[in-house]
Amino acid sequence: MQNKIKKTAALTLLLVIILLPVQGSENTFWSGLGRMSSFGKPFWADMHSTIIRAELAYATNSPDYDWGEFNTSYRYYTFTNLGVDIPLWSGDYGGGKYSFSLTMPFMVELWLDRFEWITSPVINTSYRFGLFEAGFIYRLDSPVKLINKNEEARFFGFNLYNWAFRLSLLEHESTHIGDELAIKRKDLDFPITRIDVLSNNAELVFILNDPDNKPRLNHGLKLGISFNYNFKNGWFRVIESEAQLDAVGPSRFPFELYAQYQYQSGLFLNGFQLIASAEYRLRERYNYSFSYSGEMNEFLQNNRYILDKYENQVLVNCFNFFMGIRYDTQKQNYFSKIGLGARAYFGLNPYGQFRSMPHFRQFGLAILFE
Repeated sequence: MQNKIKKTAALTLLLVIILLPVQGSENTFWSGLGRMSSFGKPFWADMHSTIIRAELAYATNSPDYDWGEFNTSYRYYTFTNLGVDIPLWSGDYGGGKYSFSLTMPFMVELWLDRFEWITSPVINTSYRFGLFEAGFIYRLDSPVKLINKNEEARFFGFNLYNWAFRLSLLEHESTHIGDELAIKRKDLDFPITRIDVLSNNAELVFILNDPDNKPRLNHGLKLGISFNYNFKNGWFRVIESEAQLDAVGPSRFPFELYAQYQYQSGLFLNGFQLIASAEYRLRERYNYSFSYSGEMNEFLQNNRYILDKYENQVLVNCFNFFMGIRYDTQKQNYFSKIGLGARAYFGLNPYGQFRSMPHFRQFGLAILFE
């Protein structure tokens, strides 16, 4: 881990040295320190987003985290995401035709069983941060007009404005189930009390039509790949005192592949925008058993897994959709955009050690701050 951090810091310093002499009259290197960039912001449907979000959701239930033993197929939960892309440096060159940026993303996501009234246990907490994330954008001299060539169109049209990429040489993720849940799983003698979900990844993303903090009508597309450095342990590891070793198989696929799309309308009613966002992500199903509650429970009896018909399923297709409305203050700072959106998710349970569940559903209403 320390060697990876040293190598990443060295590559970041090299990038700084390269960019030092590349100074346009409109922007020097030193004036960009601590400056926010206009591009590279996450889409609403991004499952690893730094967007601040609070969500009330109706989602798949499981004995694996049903602390109150309600044994219903679905339950209400709350999800909170606190994140920030700490601006380290940003610079515009060539008269604003192209830009570079360096940021340090950090986020914490909390899954809370708020409607279990005895203790309202924490189900899962996830931490993610990056060291460091480099971005580049190239803006076309004039947009390529494909559909509805009126640049003032608010709702319908398709123009190409830019292309960009984002590279992170080290992204760290760590997740933990809540104390009450861990104690209960231990007391009930589950074969698995806790899985240590811990990974260090590199990520490369190509972006076509980044919104670039512009309030115009835009169709944005991202294609990304994440690569896990740890081939031996993969995305998780097992501590002998916390799980039966024969109940957990090895991690099998060191990549995550994803595609994202986001539509934003032009401004209407003095600052409002329509947002439609989608993500497809191909993820590994963690190699151990799972269970469901209610009518879907066909895997667990007396706290013992009796069947896993998906034991040979390595990869799961995951789909996340967001639709809503956003108010844009047209300022370039935090909380300059506030949104209200509805979410529908289908696929692998995306939270921590519960990523062995291949059929998870989540329907939510969220408020988002960008």
